[in-house]
Amino acid sequence: MKQNILKVFAVFTIAALSTLWSGLQGAEWYKGQLHCHSHWSDGNTLPELAIGWYKDNGYQFMSLTDHNVLQLNPNRWKEVPAANINASKEKFGADFVETKEEDGKTLIRLKTFAELAKKFNAPGKFLLIPGHEQNTSIVGFSLHGNAINITDTVPFPKEFPSVAAAASAWRKAALENSAQNGLEGYWMLNHPDWPYYDNSPEVLIEAGEIEFYENNMAGGTKKRQPQMPDCEKYWDIVNAFRLLGGNKPIYSVATDDTHNYLTFRDNVAIPGHGWVVVRAEKLDANSLFRAMKKGDFYSSCGIVLKDVSFDPETKTLKVDVKPEENVKYTIRFIGTKKGFDTKKVPFEIPADEEEKLALRKGFTYSDQIGAVFKTVEGTSASYKMAPEDMYVRAVITSDKTHQYKGQNKPEVQTAWTQPVGW
Repeated sequence: MKQNILKVFAVFTIAALSTLWSGLQGAEWYKGQLHCHSHWSDGNTLPELAIGWYKDNGYQFMSLTDHNVLQLNPNRWKEVPAANINASKEKFGADFVETKEEDGKTLIRLKTFAELAKKFNAPGKFLLIPGHEQNTSIVGFSLHGNAINITDTVPFPKEFPSVAAAASAWRKAALENSAQNGLEGYWMLNHPDWPYYDNSPEVLIEAGEIEFYENNMAGGTKKRQPQMPDCEKYWDIVNAFRLLGGNKPIYSVATDDTHNYLTFRDNVAIPGHGWVVVRAEKLDANSLFRAMKKGDFYSSCGIVLKDVSFDPETKTLKVDVKPEENVKYTIRFIGTKKGFDTKKVPFEIPADEEEKLALRKGFTYSDQIGAVFKTVEGTSASYKMAPEDMYVRAVITSDKTHQYKGQNKPEVQTAWTQPVGW
């Protein structure tokens, strides 16, 4: 089975060189989704309909990250709503759909990754990347992570003394699977605040080798408390303390984590909350993930950037927006300065029996972490780092609101560059 998946995918896994924020001649921006689900696990649509939505809506790459299973079994039959079967027949033709009757039920055979890649992949235009979500409970806390550009379902042990130790081990297992097959592996910690502040900033400070974590636009904690850091503060806490400890910052990845798809007939669906845009030399998985590991991408929930560049000589971050007509933009440069106040004040959130939420503990940190260095109204701005700046990143907002709301989604369209300058 590994040979089959590699054969289908080989044309897209040629190695490519990437340079951080360089804007190399020939490099292009590719829009992608790295967290969504289908009937292979707990998504409410067929995999071909999920993939079709993203391809039809301007995405160039995606990974269908169903829970704890890569889509390899060619004999996976499942009962699904008749409307989904009919939608697949209507979109892809009756010959594409295989059904059978069993015990009075109509079952459909779920398409494997190899079949889906053959159906949808188009060199230079669209790429389906193999992956799955890992999830379990570690010492009473939920832990989810996406293992992508892999060749098989990656097994993971469940007995660990801490969430940080488990996350590090899961990442290691996923990347080893990729490396053994000549692939550039990718692993990210998913929705750290789900279901109830389960992965605090301290988890990612301790697990300093983890490069990516998810900023889930569609949802988050079941009951956000004011003591919990919001998505922006969470990111800066991790970055500041990682740099203080001699580690690299972490990159933030906007996603949908789509489970609920509505009618495709009217092109109305829950997907489309958040995505990444990666600058790579070509549309293959190895090139994309090498670029992401260099931070050469941005996350968005609506705003398109024309360019992002960082000059390491002058330590200048520059952002250019591709503007929409009659939309106003604000660019904020955010970071933390050396010598920031490292004091942390503990808090405790009592258990909520009615909501079935366990007791949670955490820390409140100084306002010096994640400070706004500069604000510019307009579509282009730059910031030259001061000697005392540890890092800088940009947050770009508009005055345009979203059609669909998400619990973690900002009220207005936003884009985030990755931290640079350390």
